[in-house]
Amino acid sequence: MKREYRLTDKDMLSDNHFPIKAVFNSISDSSFVSTLKPLGDGIGFGVEYGACIFPSDLDEYDIATSGTFDGVQFGLHNGEDVVIDLSTFYAYLKKVCAVYVEDFPQDSEKINEILSKVKQRFNL
Repeated sequence: MKREYRLTDKDMLSDNHFPIKAVFNSISDSSFVSTLKPLGDGIGFGVEYGACIFPSDLDEYDIATSGTFDGVQFGLHNGEDVVIDLSTFYAYLKKVCAVYVEDFPQDSEKINEILSKVKQRFNL
């Protein structure tokens, strides 16, 4: 049975991680693989409600106005955001990918490639 959400409250490692749940849950099934594929190259993504970004995604204006960060930032368009370390990011990524593969096993090879590339890129 397909889950309504990939991440639920019980999956959250911290109360302030809501932006992570909101961003990952707003990725449509039809664009899940293509949305996550750039993560292996250290490139974030944006969805209807917010974004997942890496420090390398920032341009000079972003750095000048907001500064930079270590790790991965999940932010919502309402201004709520959280920065997490790479191992926490990978833990959430593995969880959402596992739930996706339960519903779409035909994409398991593509998902495993994404996870492997992210793991290698960030030495996790």
